Amino acid sequence: MSSDFTGQVVVITGASGGIGRVLARRYAARGANVALVARRSDELAVTAGVIAEEGGAASVHVADIREESLCHEVIGAIMQRWDRLDVLVNNAAVPGIDQRVSDATVANWQNVFATNLFAPMVLAREALSQAMIPAGSGNLQFVSSAAARVVQPKKAHYAAAKLGLSALAQTLALELGTSGVRVNTVVVGSVAGELFDSYVARRAAEDGLDPGELRSRLAALNKLGRLVQPDEVAEVSLWLASDAASAITGQDINVTGG
Repeated sequence: MSSDFTGQVVVITGASGGIGRVLARRYAARGANVALVARRSDELAVTAGVIAEEGGAASVHVADIREESLCHEVIGAIMQRWDRLDVLVNNAAVPGIDQRVSDATVANWQNVFATNLFAPMVLAREALSQAMIPAGSGNLQFVSSAAARVVQPKKAHYAAAKLGLSALAQTLALELGTSGVRVNTVVVGSVAGELFDSYVARRAAEDGLDPGELRSRLAALNKLGRLVQPDEVAEVSLWLASDAASAITGQDINVTGG
């Protein structure tokens, strides 16, 4: 892909590691000024350092996006730093505590919804009101999960929050259709990295399974028979933000291995 984002400002939430760090590096490599948002200041500094070493430009914004006021402030700080906002990739997410619904706690659900659904909505609202609608252009992306539809026991909280992102994106696409802002959801499958490794370790311990065997079994569930790589997710995000996808809005784009 030859998409050029030179001069554009791209906001990546959850940029402290995993897919978020890869997304940030890929956008920076294509010329974007990348605004890095997450709670872990030390890991954000690592991401920013890697981007600088690779010749890119980034700003660091430490914030707990579960707080509505901080979402407003962080978008304001990004506008103050870069004076524009072209792409917002709502990537940050938490898995929550695995619980059957019969044992579920409202606190667990509230924590997951606060990060995985409410924060993306508020950040999208702020990006739209402070930057994209006045500019008449922009690109919003929400990172969802195949687990929203291929449900698993003890993960109702996660599935419900992630499924909500698709409805949010489709509604926004309808509301923003003539505004110059496109909105889509990137639905990822089992992606290689820290989050998948943590899930395997946790589930293996709970169910008395061998972690290596469980990892292999889960990785082979899709049609490609392997884990999705973070770079593959990033390539789809870059395409969606580019002019090559100018007619694509209100869609769930599956990056799941089939």
